[in-house]
Amino acid sequence: MKQRLLVSIIIILVVALSYFSYVYRSSTDAFTQQMNDAKEYRTDDYHIAIAFKDDLPAVGNNTAILRLRDTKGNPIPEATIRGQAEMAAMGSMPSMRAPVVFNEVSPGLYTAEFDLAMRGEWPLKLQISKDNKSADLSFDMATGRSGLTISSGGVSMAGEMPVNDNQATFPSTSGVDLSLNKQGFYTVGKYLIKVALLENAELRQGDNPLIITVQDRHNNALNNIDVRLLVKSVLEQSMTNHSAEGTPAQDNPALVTLLPSTDGRYHGTIVLPQAGDYDFAIDVSSELLGHGDLILTGKTGSSELHAATATPAGISHYTCSMHTSVRAAAPGSCPICGMDLVPVSKQQTQPGVISIDARRRQLIGVKTATAEYRELSKSITAVGRIAYDQHSASEINLKFDTWIGELKADFIGARVERGQVLFTVYSPELLSAQQEYLETRGRLASRGSDDSLLKAARSRLSLWNISNADIRALEQRGTPIEFLPIYAEKSGVVVNKSIVSGSYAKAGSTLLQLADLSNVWVEAEVYEADLPLLEKGMSATVSMQNLSDREYNANIDYIYPSVNPLTRTTRIRLILDNSDGELRPDMYAQVHFSRKLGKRLWVPDEAVMIAGETRVVFVDLGSEGKIKPVLVNTGQRTKGWIEITEGLSGGEQVITSGNFLIAAEAKLKTGIAQW
Repeated sequence: MKQRLLVSIIIILVVALSYFSYVYRSSTDAFTQQMNDAKEYRTDDYHIAIAFKDDLPAVGNNTAILRLRDTKGNPIPEATIRGQAEMAAMGSMPSMRAPVVFNEVSPGLYTAEFDLAMRGEWPLKLQISKDNKSADLSFDMATGRSGLTISSGGVSMAGEMPVNDNQATFPSTSGVDLSLNKQGFYTVGKYLIKVALLENAELRQGDNPLIITVQDRHNNALNNIDVRLLVKSVLEQSMTNHSAEGTPAQDNPALVTLLPSTDGRYHGTIVLPQAGDYDFAIDVSSELLGHGDLILTGKTGSSELHAATATPAGISHYTCSMHTSVRAAAPGSCPICGMDLVPVSKQQTQPGVISIDARRRQLIGVKTATAEYRELSKSITAVGRIAYDQHSASEINLKFDTWIGELKADFIGARVERGQVLFTVYSPELLSAQQEYLETRGRLASRGSDDSLLKAARSRLSLWNISNADIRALEQRGTPIEFLPIYAEKSGVVVNKSIVSGSYAKAGSTLLQLADLSNVWVEAEVYEADLPLLEKGMSATVSMQNLSDREYNANIDYIYPSVNPLTRTTRIRLILDNSDGELRPDMYAQVHFSRKLGKRLWVPDEAVMIAGETRVVFVDLGSEGKIKPVLVNTGQRTKGWIEITEGLSGGEQVITSGNFLIAAEAKLKTGIAQW
């Protein structure tokens, strides 16, 4: 019976282990496949791929997965990766932030959990650092939308990574890998999409039959998913916003109905009302794989369709400087006036951007500087005072009531040596104890010095601070000593005195205080903000106003654990050699520290506007006089510079003069109320 029970238990354990092993392998395989499908981005030092555990961000808890590699494709372990998703303020609702801190789960692979409070746009900023290399990246992220789109700090590697042989590649933007493989498919998120005219016919005015083929990344046909096609004339797009100038507005984009068939093919007919250039927007979606968007361009008389989203990284669109309603995905000429189109960066399309022309810039005295990574150090000066070394201090007190006889150390500052008589004392109790000891000694002399009663009487005198020498003198005299001497146990200087000759002192009261001034302390007050830069053992120089020709080298010996609530300062302690006696307690001192801060991002302090807890920097976008206010986080300040820990990237141009007038205009034009 027991053997059958044991066999049953073993079978159950084997089945359970097999099940959990299968679940683990399945989750690991899905995890690996998800990272393999994730889009990768490149900076000067890193290759970064990001995916979400549940495919797309959602309201509530989210898990992000990040793979970090170097430019050669090797995993980078032990990196520091921190970020923040932030929903901008809307009306009276303040901005909301969701911290994103990544933890390493395997070499080069990191995960982070974060909460999104509500639906909407949550732009994500990441800071990546390892050793002396760092990168700041920004992504466009929204709940319910698959994938991320990089907005600054790096570029997509989609156009740099061939899917297979015989590819024609285009620059990559907006989360779409515009690589065109030899079968004619574009990689769009988790889809492969191919658009073809029937029998490779040329686009023409009128009906144009076409087929859209949709597959997953493993070349499996996708049937019965939502595929939509919108058609819009390029000329119509540029003229729509000019009806006020006498040009009639055109019709809305035409939605083409697509009929599904087998093998992931969807049939439809495009009706082109006139000859010209057209944009074709394809939207694909399914519950399993999410959304995918692709825009192609074509023109009548040609059978070729090209990716219209082939816009260089960082460029939102191209426009005409005279007719800003014109928007194109690629360089060309304005359909209204024929002028060359100019690029508009993604930064320039962000909310809050204002324009100030060159003439007004000159009138208000606008000056700029570059946000740059620099090696700087910070100098800290603290005010302190000289104090005696408390480790060497001693107090003189007695264990019996007494009267002071002759006072030898009779003034503050008196120098005494170890063993020197400080004063003499008279006490009836002490006199009685001496007499008792002499009588006991005389009565028990025959028993020897080891007799217990004799030893007890002698110990009583020792416990009352009577020296062995005085006890021996008492034994030789045979009569009590009325005024017993009290000796200094250490060498030093009298720093406090509460007795005079003939005064009465109670047992336990402090009579004298001695301190050794061969070493002295410097206690300095350091502001709370500078404390992170200081550490025990750090070197410093100390100077005194009345000893201006001398500087003392010292190290921080101790940092006190509390902060003064009134001055917001903390005391630190240094030890100085004072063998020459020039340094005296309560002298004022200045302590100077210098701390190297390493390579950090700095801007001139004139560039940062401070409004309560908010810090704002105006970034000069460089095109058409556009300026954007940017909320930043600041760190250390030194030598006219302020460290920027979040909000800016190296190389950006910031406004250093005229900020207040620009701030007023920004508030009026953009309604910025956060600062």
